[in-house]
Amino acid sequence: MAKEFLYCYKMRHDTGFAPNTYHGVLTLATCKPTIRRCAEIGYWISGWTSNVVYGKNNIKKVFTDDTQKLIYLAKVTDKIKIEDYWKKYDYKRPKKILIGKENTTNRCGGKNCTSSLYNMGDNIYEPIKGKKDEFKQLPNGGGHGPDNEKRDLSGKYVLICEEFYYFGVEHAVEIKVNDNFVVPRCKKIPLYDPKAQSIIEQVKKKYEQEIKSKQL
Repeated sequence: MAKEFLYCYKMRHDTGFAPNTYHGVLTLATCKPTIRRCAEIGYWISGWTSNVVYGKNNIKKVFTDDTQKLIYLAKVTDKIKIEDYWKKYDYKRPKKILIGKENTTNRCGGKNCTSSLYNMGDNIYEPIKGKKDEFKQLPNGGGHGPDNEKRDLSGKYVLICEEFYYFGVEHAVEIKVNDNFVVPRCKKIPLYDPKAQSIIEQVKKKYEQEIKSKQL
């Protein structure tokens, strides 16, 4: 039986674009090409705060090395090619929105990208008819432009996560694993490892507690 893993990585941006949490399913369709290529159904993915994270509306959040927190945890329930994602998840395509004449600025890959006229749909690569493995990049709210296209497409797949726990950088949660655990820049941990089990169990417990508190 093949091993399953928990991927851990640090995030510099949490704008709602990657990962994309809209429409009741978390998707990873851009950025993190290695994870998108290598992760399989049954794997878990966790995104943690870097020392500096830019959230929605480009709000800057600062964290110290000893206060790294969890932004989201998700279980991969499907893995599909980018061209299939375009067909099956049309509601995840970026759409124009009316917000007046002023532009807002998102941060993407360390660059300022003006992208105020579109929502945060992450289904931004339309297959070009008659040309295998060639795509047209759509204008989008994540600030991805031509400079991001090669890296995005190198991931080849989109990860679909129907089970996910998203806190966002604004409400990122502290997870205590053990005294020796340091959040890695990007690493996969076997699910049988006590560290992986501890992370998943704590998040599920935290999620249940939040749901209960909202019902009171």
